[in-house]
Amino acid sequence: MVLCSVFGCNSNNDKKRATCRQSENINFYSFPKRNKSPLRFKQWLVFCKRKDFVPGSGSRICSKHFQEKDFTESSKLQKQLLPNEKIKLYLNSDSIPTIYKVDDLRPKIPRSIRISRKRNEEDIPKLNSTNIGKKLKVDNFVNDFNESDSEDDNVLDIDNPNCIYFSDNPNDKGIQCDLGNECYKLYKPTNDISFEIENQEEEEEAYEEEEIYECKQTPKKPSSKIEENSCFFVFWDCLLTLFNRCRQCNSTVVSVQHYIQGALLSVITICDRNHKLIWRSQNKNNKRPLGNILIGSALTLSGILFTQFLAFCDSLKLSFFSRPVYDKIIKRYTGPVICNIWEDQKKSTIDSIKNSENYIWLAGDGQFDSPGFCAKYCIYSVMDLRSGKIVDFKLVQKGMVKGDLERKGCELLLNDLTKNQNFNIKLFLTDRHKGIRFYIRTQHPDIQHEFDVWHLSKGLMKKMKTLEKKHENAYLWKSSINNHLWWASQNCKGDGQLLVEKFTSLLHHIKNEHEWEENGVTKTCDHDPLTDGEINKKLWLKSDDESYYALKKIITAKDFIKDLPHAKHFVHTGRLESYHNVRLRAGSSKNSALGKT
Repeated sequence: MVLCSVFGCNSNNDKKRATCRQSENINFYSFPKRNKSPLRFKQWLVFCKRKDFVPGSGSRICSKHFQEKDFTESSKLQKQLLPNEKIKLYLNSDSIPTIYKVDDLRPKIPRSIRISRKRNEEDIPKLNSTNIGKKLKVDNFVNDFNESDSEDDNVLDIDNPNCIYFSDNPNDKGIQCDLGNECYKLYKPTNDISFEIENQEEEEEAYEEEEIYECKQTPKKPSSKIEENSCFFVFWDCLLTLFNRCRQCNSTVVSVQHYIQGALLSVITICDRNHKLIWRSQNKNNKRPLGNILIGSALTLSGILFTQFLAFCDSLKLSFFSRPVYDKIIKRYTGPVICNIWEDQKKSTIDSIKNSENYIWLAGDGQFDSPGFCAKYCIYSVMDLRSGKIVDFKLVQKGMVKGDLERKGCELLLNDLTKNQNFNIKLFLTDRHKGIRFYIRTQHPDIQHEFDVWHLSKGLMKKMKTLEKKHENAYLWKSSINNHLWWASQNCKGDGQLLVEKFTSLLHHIKNEHEWEENGVTKTCDHDPLTDGEINKKLWLKSDDESYYALKKIITAKDFIKDLPHAKHFVHTGRLESYHNVRLRAGSSKNSALGKT
């Protein structure tokens, strides 16, 4: 069980406790590494307000102590796109808990229940002894009891006033409650007036695991709308009891026949007066049951594989349709509806982009059906950076085109948007794909080709990894260099040359040189002057050190300096990649549009 380390916070992930039921959306986050982020680790530790507390590997802080800005944009976007799914919100790399919120979520037991439990504990030794000092008095005891007409003695006869009903829960003594909120049994009078008291541990367990029932008002008239109908799991033995009497004349049914069509059950009854009635569990659309259509559509939209759901139905002996029927449902019902909705949405998005007064900024990225070079399909999607909506996508199959699949998908989309849709694209954001870079530079020179800052950071950190063994002093500047790259891209004001100058200025900073001359111009670092304490904490490099030359070689690499100006607008494909992740969750690679559309 995971507990929150903040003093006074009772958040946990125990499913048996009320805190978990009331806080289903609470996530837990581990402490930052002390060796990597010592300042952030200390801030987390101080926030816990616990004396002599040393966080271990299992120490966590719950999400109640973080603000909305502390979570990543991608995880918040997934939460918005999938409101009914349990999505974990991930923290930013510099997030610090700031909300000291203490909620006592433990279930509070009423005082009357605590007194009743205490009395039961005192009565147990008295009842177990051979000499009973006091007689137990039963109020409202009635001697006349009527036999129930039902064969089951445990059936509750509410209309019988001569019956005494006792609750299964011994904690109900002295509690006011409405009939129907508890489970009651019918007890018949006997000469034995002794009471058997359950064990205290079993009593507490029954109290914690007590099931909660939801009571709803039954509509008088059936709904004609499919989305307003509810579905339930019904056993055949329970359903068969409803066909003992004829619904027309209330006479005895002499014949019951049924047939199954997928998830549809039809029952034909004939009574002794020759009334033949047919009951169906679903309505029909022509000859196709509506329930089968809804189940097939739900499987397609949820991404559950047909074989997995079929195995689930077989294990429960649940009636289900075959794979050919499922394919027909997709072809005749689900597929056309999805295509019509997509075409309407696509047209609306394109019209809104054309009518906008802003420049058209688009982002493109490809998604393969499998990693590596064995991919057969590739979907290349284009998103509007301002609205975050998908403009269009293309599906490319291996063998139908020559060359790289991702580049071919990008070519098809750009040609369609520029020629057929008359898009005047100002900026197009992609990753550092060399083929796409060459295509845009030669075929669309008017479009500004922008690179994702994350991809530049990823390539730079991969090269920095080579310094870990031989040049450890330079490798320790890895996190600072990565942060400086993002800062330079954000503050270069759309000037590529200024971006290069700001980023390469770190070669002076790591030498503890914060003011220097370059081409006769004096330049300084943009940070505030460092104190003596901050200077002593840093591990500065020397100009004649081998670690400095190794780091300088990576920073001033020709390919990296050439690609760096393409990140001057500080835009990234984070929302587009989050959309790809959501699509992977909604449909597996073998069952989604990558392989079947």
